[in-house]
Amino acid sequence: MNSLKTRSLAAYPLRAVDRVCDVIDALARNPTGVTLSVLAAQVQLPKSSTFRYLAALQMRRYVTRSDDDIRYRLAPGSVWFGRSDAHRMDRLLLAAKPLMHRIASVDSGICLLAGLDGAGIRFLWVDDSGTPDRRTPKVGEHEQLHTTAVGKAIAGQLSDDAVLAILESSGMQTPTPQTLSAPTALLRELYRVRGEGFALSAHERYLDVRAVAVPIGGETLALGIAGLADSLTTERISSAVRQLRRAAVLLARELRG
Repeated sequence: MNSLKTRSLAAYPLRAVDRVCDVIDALARNPTGVTLSVLAAQVQLPKSSTFRYLAALQMRRYVTRSDDDIRYRLAPGSVWFGRSDAHRMDRLLLAAKPLMHRIASVDSGICLLAGLDGAGIRFLWVDDSGTPDRRTPKVGEHEQLHTTAVGKAIAGQLSDDAVLAILESSGMQTPTPQTLSAPTALLRELYRVRGEGFALSAHERYLDVRAVAVPIGGETLALGIAGLADSLTTERISSAVRQLRRAAVLLARELRG
């Protein structure tokens, strides 16, 4: 009975969803932009149909036009996981989970793996075996770029123009008085992040929390540690950065593999 149901579902795919995914996959293969005619040929659809899908995606801010107003491309901050990327993500999580558990246990903190997702970040895995806290983010939850160390580490992998485009879309909430509240302040912070190779957050999401994070392999992914400020002191930041960098190197190799 189940096999019959599976065959029936396979025989009648949701064509519109499949076609939208085809359009997104094609745009992801053309990061600098592609014309309507070329895109329609790649996804094997009439130009009129392709245009309607693009218009819908553009209204949702998933797609934008290039400066010449002729080519279409994925909007800054949009991230899509195609079939091959999904396999990479599976490998990443398989390698990350034991590393993160060890880091969280040693540092008595929370270890966070996050990636760029639209106009912010999404937590891909969270290990709170060190110090469980009701404020710990859940896997799949979203957060803004500027409020966390992992968000800043991810933002550091983007161009300033891409960061500004994301902030224009998302705004800049200020959950504490220490939170960065202006785009120029975040850009100055990202200049330091790119130079030093790690990001810091002190009392910016919660008043009693400090965090540190590093990017993974130059991708829009980051690995971080968060903990109570009186536990994750400024003196411990250097050793935390070393641990995170060692783990990030291993994860970057896994992504390339």
